[in-house]
Amino acid sequence: MENSPQDFKMGFLNTPISKLPATEVFMLRSKLMGFSNLAEIVQTDLVKLSKHEDYSQRWYLELINVLGRHGLLHLIAR
Repeated sequence: MENSPQDFKMGFLNTPISKLPATEVFMLRSKLMGFSNLAEIVQTDLVKLSKHEDYSQRWYLELINVLGRHGLLHLIAR
């Protein structure tokens, strides 16, 4: 039995950030903000997230890029 696209997306969201196709800067900022995977990020309130001292617009743009490449951008566009 094949995995569904939903299974793939959930697996991707739960992948450790250090294993994602992302820059070292993205990985470091994510770690500084206390995130270990994308699921934790997309479950965080965007206003609260943007006020974190380690947040940057560059980090957010990379988040958008990573999610967009995997068809998951809708998860932060709430």
